[in-house]
Amino acid sequence: SETSMGVFYPVHYIIAGYDSLDQAEAAEAAFRESGVDAEDVRAAPGEFVAAQLESRSDRNAMDKLNNELVKIFGTEKGYTTEDKQHADDGGAFLFVYAPDDEDAANAKKVFTKTPPVFARRYLRIAIEQMVMNPKAP
Repeated sequence: SETSMGVFYPVHYIIAGYDSLDQAEAAEAAFRESGVDAEDVRAAPGEFVAAQLESRSDRNAMDKLNNELVKIFGTEKGYTTEDKQHADDGGAFLFVYAPDDEDAANAKKVFTKTPPVFARRYLRIAIEQMVMNPKAP
């Protein structure tokens, strides 16, 4: 539920996209096998994620203005649009809690075994591209 300027921004999480829920669930299992606690990793169907991205009914006028600003600057909003397109294409998502560099290094190892379409890590002041989305503009 974390946001930045009215746009979804889950600090300390890695969001990875997979072509199917089965692939995302296999990656979830691989993360658990690597030592990640079950409550720190979760696969989700694209429809669920898209509904969450679209259901921001609590947004006020300032959130909407800020949303337009990030659209102009091509930051978080671009990823939200990309995620919605991934969901619309039938893709699924994996959310991994990764508050430190050790967790990110573990994620990179797991991603070599269960490669996602894309993966990015949300830091306080930046979004780290871990795996670039080949479909991104």
